[in-house]
Amino acid sequence: MRKTKLLSLLLALILVLAAMPAAFAEDTWLTDELTTITVMRGENALQPLKTDTIKLKTIEELLNIKLVVEAPPSANYNDIKTTRINNNDMPDIMLVSTSDVRNFARKGMFVNLSDYEDEMPNLFAKLNANPSLKMLTVDGDFYSAPSLQRINKFVRRSGNLFNFRTDLLEKYGLEAPETFDDLYEAMLTINQGEPDMVGLTCRSGTRKFMDRVSYPLGSGSSMYFDADKGGQWYYGPAHEEFKLVLEYLNKLYAADLLDHDYATNSKDQWAQKLSNGTAMGTIDNDGVVRTYVAALKAIDPSYNIEVLPVPANSLGEKRIELASADWTDQHWVIATSSDKIDLCIKFLDWCFSDEGAIVNGYGKEGVTFDFDENGDAIVKPELLEEYSANPTNASYDIQIALGVGLNDVSPYVDTGVQMQMEIYLMGDAEAQAAYLDMVSKIGPMEGNREPVLAPPLNEEQTERYAELLLKVENLVWQEVDKYIKGEEPIDNWDNVIASIKAEATEMEDIYNTAWNAMMGE
Repeated sequence: MRKTKLLSLLLALILVLAAMPAAFAEDTWLTDELTTITVMRGENALQPLKTDTIKLKTIEELLNIKLVVEAPPSANYNDIKTTRINNNDMPDIMLVSTSDVRNFARKGMFVNLSDYEDEMPNLFAKLNANPSLKMLTVDGDFYSAPSLQRINKFVRRSGNLFNFRTDLLEKYGLEAPETFDDLYEAMLTINQGEPDMVGLTCRSGTRKFMDRVSYPLGSGSSMYFDADKGGQWYYGPAHEEFKLVLEYLNKLYAADLLDHDYATNSKDQWAQKLSNGTAMGTIDNDGVVRTYVAALKAIDPSYNIEVLPVPANSLGEKRIELASADWTDQHWVIATSSDKIDLCIKFLDWCFSDEGAIVNGYGKEGVTFDFDENGDAIVKPELLEEYSANPTNASYDIQIALGVGLNDVSPYVDTGVQMQMEIYLMGDAEAQAAYLDMVSKIGPMEGNREPVLAPPLNEEQTERYAELLLKVENLVWQEVDKYIKGEEPIDNWDNVIASIKAEATEMEDIYNTAWNAMMGE
């Protein structure tokens, strides 16, 4: 009898213990039955999305939600996304742009998240803490959750900054250029000793190149905010300052100091020139550029690309735009056609919690990362070692394997895995300390400017602005290369200005009216 009672007690204890993990899991579930939520975003070629990652498995364990992610290639994503929206054939949640939000929210395609503010405390705590994010509203309401950054101790500021081969400056006894004219003279000197090198290189064609260089050189490639001209919005190509941009680039081109493939360079071609030591510098995302330093140093350890303060332009201005601390042109929306809106609301808000950011950013505690004594998530050293084999792509490789980071499904982005891999790749403690010191100086550099979010336009303004923009952009961008390459004299740009002036002025009036309304002026 005693044996029977003991056996019964043991069996009961086993049943209780077996049920405990499920009970604990159920405490965090967002739904009683395992439910699928479909999500769509573009796939970065450097970080293909996997369907069986530890991140996805952890979400299923914690929330009882199975995420099914559709990831068309980024090159085709805009067309696929637009077609799906127009056909009302959307997944439950999808990643869209600011223009998508403004174009389709009023058509009833996206859920008005402001109607769910009480059910989304994590998201709205962050939206309400940053008044500038109100520029992302449509008629005063949030129809999207912008991709925001969760700050960790490894966070660094970045942007389309001035990256240059500092070893070449040292080799030829040159100081860091104070002005863009100094940069011209420095590259000319280097070119005399290194005639096979290109000076400034770039990627993704003329338009992207001009987006990056126009502002430092004193203008803007499209509509931009200019604090140096009274704090207003301007359509750059319609103003005299844009001629200065074209004039300088033509000067570089004529002296073989601007990559003659600037208009056609792919990202891979650009990366190769930076990696194999055939380019002096680039104005581009310093974080991306830094991924090529290891390959460069493999050729010669003395080679180095560093971020330098932006030179002064011909107007005497030192200015270059930092990247936003957030990714405010990447928006997560919920389709009104979804039959799981309430669950999507809960899931999206969870993503903006610290727990959501940690899972989406690192994976599973105890397996892919641990918390240190300060509560910071630290990637397992053996994972850093495993995925550091290919230094050029290591930061992407580890994120591919874990299914984490900005290029995955991570609305509240913690970049710790990427940052910790970058630091790990520095090698010894001395190199890591030098790296941390270097990136800590980027934000405060003279001339760095914070980005300004464009104001939201009402429906009438949106329609009219789009009509005007299409007209002027078609005129401008068939002309720009002619002036850079010297096929047209710079003074002839006055004819382009005259042809777009009326439309550009109206566009500026639309933006400045909307801006003043949001600023309460």
